[in-house]
Formats: sequence, C-alpha cells, structure tokens
Amino acid sequence: MLFLSLRFAKLVSALLTSGIIQGLLLILLLVKKEFNRIPNRILSVLILVVTAHLSLIAIDVDDLFLQYPHLSRLSWLLPLLYGPLILLLTESLVSVQFSFKTRHAFYFLPFVIYFFLLAPYYASGADFKIAYLSDQAKVKEADFGWMNHLTNYFHLAFTSAALIVFYSGRRKLTQYFSDSIRINLSWLRQFLWIFLSILLFSLLTFYSKKFEWQHLSGIYPKHFILAVLFIYWLAYKLLQEKVKFTLPEKDSPGKQENEELESKEEPQSKYSKTGLDADTASQIAEKLQDLMQKDRPYLDPALTISDLSAMLSLSKHKLSQVINAEFDMNFYEFINNYRLQAFKKEALNPNNSHLSILGIALECGFNSKATFNQFFKKKEGITPSEFLKSSRVG
Repeated sequence: MLFLSLRFAKLVSALLTSGIIQGLLLILLLVKKEFNRIPNRILSVLILVVTAHLSLIAIDVDDLFLQYPHLSRLSWLLPLLYGPLILLLTESLVSVQFSFKTRHAFYFLPFVIYFFLLAPYYASGADFKIAYLSDQAKVKEADFGWMNHLTNYFHLAFTSAALIVFYSGRRKLTQYFSDSIRINLSWLRQFLWIFLSILLFSLLTFYSKKFEWQHLSGIYPKHFILAVLFIYWLAYKLLQEKVKFTLPEKDSPGKQENEELESKEEPQSKYSKTGLDADTASQIAEKLQDLMQKDRPYLDPALTISDLSAMLSLSKHKLSQVINAEFDMNFYEFINNYRLQAFKKEALNPNNSHLSILGIALECGFNSKATFNQFFKKKEGITPSEFLKSSRVG
C-alpha cells in the first residue's frame, strides 16, 4: 500500500509539473495574440497565478516545505486572486469598450486583507517556520482554519457574480452586434458553470479532509487539477478565437464616454438619454430604412452598430435608442429581421432553386447554420425547410 501511495504521489507531482510547464507556454501564446488583448492579458495573469499555486501544491505533495519554509502559506494567499480575475475576465468579454475602473480595485480587497493578516508569518525567520511546519497537527488545524474556510466562500461569491455579469452583459450585446458568435459566448458560460461546480466539489473535499470523512478525505488536494484543466480549456478557447469581442477603438464616443445602452424604454421617456425629439427620431428611422433597402448593409455578417451609425453619421447611442423605440427591437433583432426577409425572398426565387438553404442564408448575411435556424424558427414558428415546403405547395 505504501508503494502504491508513493507511486500515486509521484503521478500527481508529474501532472502538476506538466501543468506548470503548459501554463507558462499558454501565457506566452496569450500575450502574443492580437485578438482580444485585454481578456488575454487578464487570462495570462490568471494562469500565472494558477501556475504559481500549482508549484506550491507540488512542493506540498513532495513534502518539501521544510526545505523551502519561506514558501509556506503562500497557498493561503494566491487563491484569493482567482475570483477577482475570473470576474474581470467575464466583464472584459461581455462589456463593450471595457476599461479598468477604480471599483475593480475593490475586487482585490480580500487579497490585501489576507496579506496584512499573514504578513507577520511571512516576515518571521526560517527557524520559526520550520518549527511550525514540523508539527503536523498544528499545520492541519491552521490549514483548515477560518481563513481557508472563508476563502472557499469568496470563490463561490466571485464566480456567482461572474455568472450574473455574464447573463446581464450578454443581453446588452444585442444592442451592438448582429452576429450571434459575439453574443452567445457559450464557451464562457460553460466555463463559469463548470468552474462553479468544481468549487462546490472543492468545498466538499475541504470539509471531508477537515473532518476526515471516509473515502473522501484522500481526494484533497488532488482536486485542484480539475480547476486547472478548465482554466487551460478556457485559454485554448481564447487562443482559437478569431472574433473580436469589443468594438474598434475609434468607436468610443467622446473617447471617454461610457455608453450603457438601455433596453426598450417607455414611450414617454424613450429619448430622454439622447436629447432626441420624436420628429428627429422619426426622420432618423426613415433614413435608416432607406439605407437598409438601398445599401443592404445587413449582408455583412459582422455588421456592428458602430458600422451602421457611421453610415448615418450618428452616435451608436442615438441609433440604438431609435431602433429600440421606433421599431420595438434591439439591434440584433433589427438586422437579422432584414436578413430573414431577404432569405425568404431569395429562397422563393426559382432562379435560386439550385442553391441550398444554408447557402442562401449565408448570402443574406447570416453567419452560421445554427444562428439562422434559431432566429428563423423564433420569428416564423417553423423551420426554414418547412417554410419552403409550405410556400411552394401554396
């Protein structure tokens, strides 16, 4: 049994070492990536923290803290950076024109408080730390004390906050983008939910080790590998991503003006944030319809509200308010509705009978089969093939 235990410990150590090397390589790749610079920088820092934490776990697994006593208890501190960085990463992906603000510094308040609480231990000499680390009972009592206990709940709070930001922010993206890739962010949603599940599992393993529950206590701290796998999975997703999740820099109105677009307002206050009157809004709506019919900008799959507002020499904010109020739609619905009507017209044209449904949809501005089918069924109540069958029979 001892032999098997030693072999398993070596395997865990090897996996952790492999994770450390992989983490360093991912950081280099993310830093060099041209797309989504801010999310990639945040994720690089997150992976750096994970790599450092992995190194500490590897030292713990190999019982090397007595040789490197000054590294002890750093594993109490580093995990407090996970939650804030995951929340920042989520904000940077779902917020158009994301920028760092003063309030973001408060995300790191738990880390700062823990640092000052642990500072006396970090400042103490090697002899004191070795004496402490030699007392296994005292070490276990401290490791499973109130500080690490509270850290688990900080993780849950930050990840839950990231989920709230994700779902609220994703709704706002419909005011800016016409393609679903930049709106759905399904991989980020999956990551957050799976990471939350891992945190709940980690909480279980924490208590199982603290109270020595049979069969479960041996899992701790090996469960950290699960969290590492999913953070690396997210990194690979961003490395593969070729879609920009923020608007071009030139689209920042007033260069410093933060536009938080409101969804469909009540008629009596629908232009209160833009300074438009009803007549001006009506004129803009007519120009917009004229532009859509003559120039057909909706044929561009990557069309954004910045592109459309530039064609009308209008700010994004005003254009969005006009679309919301005059057409009772958000930007995503407005553009894809034109694409839908274009598809219906082209699909029923006998000259296009040799083309596939998907081919016509892509020609009309839709960027994927899934987006097209989902939007079509939502608006028409039937699938595209059912529509064509019923239309031709009729």
